[in-house]
Amino acid sequence: MKISLLLIFTVFLIFTSCETDFDVNADWKETTVVYGLLDQSIDTQSVIIYKAFLGNESAYVLAQEADSIYYGENDLEVMLFGVLDQDTIQTIELEYTVTDNRFSAGADTIFSTEYSVEYITTENLNTELVYHLMVRNLDTDNIVRSNTELISDLDISPGFGDVNFFKNDEYRNYTLRWESSANARIYKPYLRFYYLEKSQLTGEVTYNYIEQSFSERQSQNANGGESMKLELGGESFYYFVKNSIEENTSVTRINAEELNDGLPESSSWVGGIEFRFVVGGEAISQYVSINNLPGLLFQDPPSFTNIENGIGIFSSRLNAKLEGLKLGNESLVELANGDITQDLDFINP
Repeated sequence: MKISLLLIFTVFLIFTSCETDFDVNADWKETTVVYGLLDQSIDTQSVIIYKAFLGNESAYVLAQEADSIYYGENDLEVMLFGVLDQDTIQTIELEYTVTDNRFSAGADTIFSTEYSVEYITTENLNTELVYHLMVRNLDTDNIVRSNTELISDLDISPGFGDVNFFKNDEYRNYTLRWESSANARIYKPYLRFYYLEKSQLTGEVTYNYIEQSFSERQSQNANGGESMKLELGGESFYYFVKNSIEENTSVTRINAEELNDGLPESSSWVGGIEFRFVVGGEAISQYVSINNLPGLLFQDPPSFTNIENGIGIFSSRLNAKLEGLKLGNESLVELANGDITQDLDFINP
């Protein structure tokens, strides 16, 4: 079981502008901070809950000791209630878990690096339900609440035929199309380029990929069904490959399955091109818009929160992919012989 807290919709906090000079005698109060993104496409749901101290001199003053940041194992009751038409259909108690995941604020992080605490569950979620989060402090009986709907499946168009970035002796743009999902507003697309690499010395074949990310796209609303697209430049694609793979004259490479000899069955060839998305809910979209962030990173104490009696973000996320696509034959020939990528030792299909 692997907990994924990555990329554009990852629930890691980066506070690069916190003041560290503060008046220890200033009025302050402990405030519960909650960050969680429910994602039915993964096997483990995780909510991060910790303490912040709000005062007049500093928005956030976080200690270096992990015990000063995180609640103890028996301090909180963390529950999810799946509700349909005011009826509670599903009740989940999240489990206190110490993990190796770390908050990161670069080399000069102000967060403790001893460990981190997450509240997790492996129970399946139901897209028909609205999930209500309740965090109760067992010592003070203080209750923090929020709720979110889950994001419906993403409909990514496979297009017609192969993916062509080069055809008829010229670079071609490729249009990636999808329909927006219900309860989602923000979309982060990725392109994965898979290739096989065979050592000329040992004959060993390895299965590799490189990944390119694109800027977020926002839908007009969260109703779903909106036609959306991303234009991918043909020449840009070849420069992406060139800049992502090192030259190596002792190997041969191919973006097809002809070299697929001796690979484990679990690594069998699926396709040369894959499109992936991380999709975010309404609250994530509002947070990014209000804070005018260039990407999906939590950088400063938020001016937007949807946590009742606390601060933070509780929303939904969806990981989606379209796999099994292939580069067209002319695009593969350009990969092997074109001026941009000819030194990478891709062979003709």
